Amino acid sequence: MERGKFSHKRAYKAISSYVIIAIVVIAVVAMAAVLLLYKPSATHHHTTTTSTTTTSGAIIVFVAGAYEAIFKYLASQFEKQTGITVDVVPGGSFGLAAQIAKGEPVSVFVPVAYIQAVELEGNRNPGWAIAFISDQMAIIYSNHTTQLPYWNELYSNYTMAMKTNETKYWYNFFYLLVTKFSLGISNPNSDPEGLYAYLILEMAGKLYANGNTSYFIDLANQYHNVLSAPTTADYVPDLKAGTLDFAFSYVSYAISQGFEYLKLPPWLSFGYYPNETKWYSQFYYIITVNGQKLTIHGNPVYLYITIPINATNEQEAIEFVEFIVNHVQELSKFGVIPITHPLLFYQNKDDVPSQILNLLNEGVLTYGGNFSQI
Repeated sequence: MERGKFSHKRAYKAISSYVIIAIVVIAVVAMAAVLLLYKPSATHHHTTTTSTTTTSGAIIVFVAGAYEAIFKYLASQFEKQTGITVDVVPGGSFGLAAQIAKGEPVSVFVPVAYIQAVELEGNRNPGWAIAFISDQMAIIYSNHTTQLPYWNELYSNYTMAMKTNETKYWYNFFYLLVTKFSLGISNPNSDPEGLYAYLILEMAGKLYANGNTSYFIDLANQYHNVLSAPTTADYVPDLKAGTLDFAFSYVSYAISQGFEYLKLPPWLSFGYYPNETKWYSQFYYIITVNGQKLTIHGNPVYLYITIPINATNEQEAIEFVEFIVNHVQELSKFGVIPITHPLLFYQNKDDVPSQILNLLNEGVLTYGGNFSQI
């Protein structure tokens, strides 16, 4: 009987041993499965890296905010033709230049109005830029503004001023504008639209307020009617909601955003009117960017394009610039005036990429002079 018990115990131990061995085998198999599952994870990691490379391969375009719609259109057309992705980053021209100077990754820079924005790129200033479209300033508003108490009086004076150019009507118009309505004027230190707005008010004071260039600006400040923002794009929600009455912006921006606008005469609009350029240049505004003070004189509204030094994906960026130069006539539908033979400005010819110089030699571009001639 004791022997039977002993045999039973031995059998039990043998079975236990088999169970343990089976457990060990299962564990080994499980670990192998985990290791096998880990391998696809490595493949997934590789895919992520490729995706990042693709994103970094995109052309990054820093563009003056008012022209975001135009460049999203151009980006879409370029991508269809070449398969190259374009990321459009809008902002104030001076503010974007400051970001570039600090080393922000960028392929193409498209500032508006003042070529000094190119120079504000600091050690990334390429020394060249192409002016390819012109625009002009306007005073934009929504239908909400037409319901305000002083609208009829304002619009009546504006209509008579445009028709007769009599000083009394222009004075009444600007007086009502700055004292009875809220005005969106973007920060001149970051956005040229704000700079233009103050120059327009200075010009109006010179012409219609006994030569006092600060007259209408002082009134606007006295009545606390100016709302400041980094860019004009920041005013869009308020204009659409009726919580802001007017904003100074470009004609093309009013059209792209679906706003109404009051057109300004050539001597106040900063459009490309050769007879007015000398008059524009008599007025100036001092801005501060990155602690640097710059005196900016009035000049026509041009949209420039250039490629900063140490640009990302430079060859693709050059291809994009060539594409824009060759498709500039398509942009008239946005309310801008295409320059048939865009103007190439440079300080030193050696700084200009050979592909861009080829466009100049072929007559596609016209030499506009050096930066100091703007």
